[in-house]
Amino acid sequence: MLPSRQGGSCHVKSASAQPAKLTDQATLDYAIAVLEQYFDLSAEGYLCQTRDLWQVLVSASAYRRTIEATCNDLPNTPDSNTVRGYINDQLTPSQIRTLEQDCNRALASRWPHWLWSQRLEVAADLHDECYYGASDADDPANWVCRGAKREGTTRFYRCATLSVIRNRVRVNLAVVFVHPDDELADVLKRLLKYVQKRGLHVHRLYADKGFCTIPVLRYLLERTTLQVIVAAPIKGKTGGLRALCQGRHSYRTHHTFQSEPNGTLTVPVGIVRSYKTYHDGTRKATWLVYVLIRVKDSLRRVRETYRQRFGIDTGYRLMEQVRARTTSTNPAFRFLLMSIALVLINVWVALQWTYLRVCGSGPRRIAREHLTLERLARFLARAVEAIYGVVSLVDPPEVKSVMY
Repeated sequence: MLPSRQGGSCHVKSASAQPAKLTDQATLDYAIAVLEQYFDLSAEGYLCQTRDLWQVLVSASAYRRTIEATCNDLPNTPDSNTVRGYINDQLTPSQIRTLEQDCNRALASRWPHWLWSQRLEVAADLHDECYYGASDADDPANWVCRGAKREGTTRFYRCATLSVIRNRVRVNLAVVFVHPDDELADVLKRLLKYVQKRGLHVHRLYADKGFCTIPVLRYLLERTTLQVIVAAPIKGKTGGLRALCQGRHSYRTHHTFQSEPNGTLTVPVGIVRSYKTYHDGTRKATWLVYVLIRVKDSLRRVRETYRQRFGIDTGYRLMEQVRARTTSTNPAFRFLLMSIALVLINVWVALQWTYLRVCGSGPRRIAREHLTLERLARFLARAVEAIYGVVSLVDPPEVKSVMY
């Protein structure tokens, strides 16, 4: 059963008979139906229709390629310049917040029904897409954020997500596209607002190190009904949190964070002694620090639950597995590709719950191994290839020899 959201309330449709088998074409039709319904992107040209736009975008996402490479490999698609032209004409930096709202509606449309029946433990995370071009911080249309150097750059397009993980499967709940001038506390407020106005009850929040700032912690302390675990970065060689990482056992204490613009803030923290195992089998003691707000669990359980909430079997971000690449300087285009990736993850989960139910009594069980995210991407790519064909022969032009 997939819930539909109308007027701020939840209407759960009764389960209808589903086909016994899921085909690649049915997977593509399902994904594009969601995208067409919630995103305002269209084309009415002689050679390029709305369906063509989405099929090219989905194929690029499945293969993690650019629009140019995708169109070059599918001989009967519209030209890549035509596809990019339609997108750039309809998506401008001024429409990014509208795009964000469209993405959140699309995500909510694929939520499983059980989200409304329990108190949720959700994870807030920051996702950075590397950017290697120039940027002008004074340009009002600039959405390039600065951060710690990674993969040869300190410039990123950034989005913040809120997700829930159950049985090692991540469901995306909300996304906020982060502007360089946005305060992280405001970003987190908007994430929580997106899910709460749709009737979900958040009981506990897990946040990554990017959210460990004084304004964010102050806001979370004000949320008196919310339990919070925030990973705290250990910086420097001495002092600060590093000075607390002593001894042979985990323990609880209080730590005062301080920064020049934000003053000081004292919060309870858990200092967790752990071990890292290397490839040669040797183990080395290491330390983890968590800010614990209204959390009474043992430190061992804190570490285990935090790992579970952020742990994915593949070991890297799901969004990166189905995100198309681009060198475009249009921030709305880049955020569109992020949006498609997030929606495809929820489509993947929805298809699992619809087609892979295991018969039997007790809680609903899903045979997830039959439809991995990698297989979903292959289904989408093959279905598009069946429509447009694929380059399978290279016939270079004849080159006349030149006498010197």
